[in-house]
Amino acid sequence: MADPQSKVTMKSDIEKPAADSLSPKPAAARAPDIAAASVPDTLATLNVNPDTGLTHAVVDNRRKESGYNEVAEKKGHPVLKFLRKFWGISAWMLELIMVLSAVLGKYSDLVVVGALLVINAVLSFMQKHRAAGVVEALRKRLQVNARVRRESNWQVIPARELVPGDIVRVRPGDIIPADDRPR
Repeated sequence: MADPQSKVTMKSDIEKPAADSLSPKPAAARAPDIAAASVPDTLATLNVNPDTGLTHAVVDNRRKESGYNEVAEKKGHPVLKFLRKFWGISAWMLELIMVLSAVLGKYSDLVVVGALLVINAVLSFMQKHRAAGVVEALRKRLQVNARVRRESNWQVIPARELVPGDIVRVRPGDIIPADDRPR
């Protein structure tokens, strides 16, 4: 039998498309709920032998089906990110002051408040851009690895290479590399 601290990786119910629950399939044809199933049922559903783990061919097929074990990042356009700095309570207050200054004919106040608004947006954008760069550098340096059983051997692989059905060994202090199920 496998290590008592082993885990089986699986896709979480959150990642399932909502269309699955609305599909007209009969109840008997639907896949069982892995989160509620017993460990032997989960292993059977995922076609995994706990003593040998997955083969490289099965891993390649599952990676093609489910992709890499990572969260896709949304990267917005920098211009849109900058323009969002003019949206919010503090920006609205300065914009209201600018409108009132224009209505009252105080154009010097309008220019000063407008300059403050633009300077605030530029500084905020630059600070957030630098912080995002630091986070990205840390993410690249702190690659999470996982101990996984494949073809009867324990291997250390990058956590992004895990696929549903992998047998993962987790020890105290380890970072959990995926949605796991205790054995």
